[in-house]
Amino acid sequence: MKQSQFVKLNQSRWQNFEDLCSSDNKQALPANFGQLYRQICNDLAIARSRHYSPSLIDKLNVFVATGQKHLYQGEKASMTSLYSLFKQNFMASLYLNRYYLWIALLAFYGLALVVYLWVLISPDAVYHFLDVQSLNQIEQMYDPAGKVQQDERGADSNVLMFGVYIYNNIGIAFQMFGGGALFGFGALLPLLFNSFYFGAVSAHIVHLGYQETFFSFVITHGSFELTAIAVAGAAGCKIGFNLLNPGQYSRGFAVKQAGKAVLPLIVGAFIMLMLAAVIEAFWSPLDIPNIFKYVVGTLCWLYVIRIFYRGTRYGH
Repeated sequence: MKQSQFVKLNQSRWQNFEDLCSSDNKQALPANFGQLYRQICNDLAIARSRHYSPSLIDKLNVFVATGQKHLYQGEKASMTSLYSLFKQNFMASLYLNRYYLWIALLAFYGLALVVYLWVLISPDAVYHFLDVQSLNQIEQMYDPAGKVQQDERGADSNVLMFGVYIYNNIGIAFQMFGGGALFGFGALLPLLFNSFYFGAVSAHIVHLGYQETFFSFVITHGSFELTAIAVAGAAGCKIGFNLLNPGQYSRGFAVKQAGKAVLPLIVGAFIMLMLAAVIEAFWSPLDIPNIFKYVVGTLCWLYVIRIFYRGTRYGH
């Protein structure tokens, strides 16, 4: 095919693609934009293989570069923009993704309760979930007469532990979010693992009689931390479901749309985990009567429950 025929055949499609890329409304790209982009890439490959003029090849190169920018580059995020996204869209996102949230919360807390009762009835069952070394470390941490509980922790240690908590918690949450790309399994498996772990550890601690030191420590920050893990799991499962069931769209576009839909959830989980890390590092280890920790912890749980109840009934 001559170059003139090639240009005449594709000119209207190129013009349409150029108009889409030059539009001021970057959020209004059509569902088939990915397909149009792949066609442009194919046109460029054909032009090169047929040795068409350098000006035509350069023009198609510009189209490919511009299309790639629209497909793979998002807006630059800042803490201010993230907080604004959370404040404006978190409650609505809770409602739009409420079924995934309820399933994730039910799976997390429900299975944790099942494992808790199992280990409580049959203490040796804890070894199905944790190894001996991990159990020894947990026992030393919450033993009321042990070194960890008896030694006073300094301010520098609190700051250090804050960094550790942030690294661990947010790492888990974003692993679950990104794991949605593995057809949801990368989000579901960490959710179940953390559920089993929490249930088994809680029952083992009660069996040892260390419940006062354990529950007074975890009750406050646990409301934010555990729920945030379930939220991240729900977001990852939403992405996985869209990947498995893209409907009329390409899988790539369906996943991109799901990512936008759950982004407020991820920002919300991030904020909850930050708050949990602050509480765990500076409030939970305080040497004060446990009654104060239980009161504050109960208020935090009621606050989280209220937020999620209102969010999943948003607009009603």
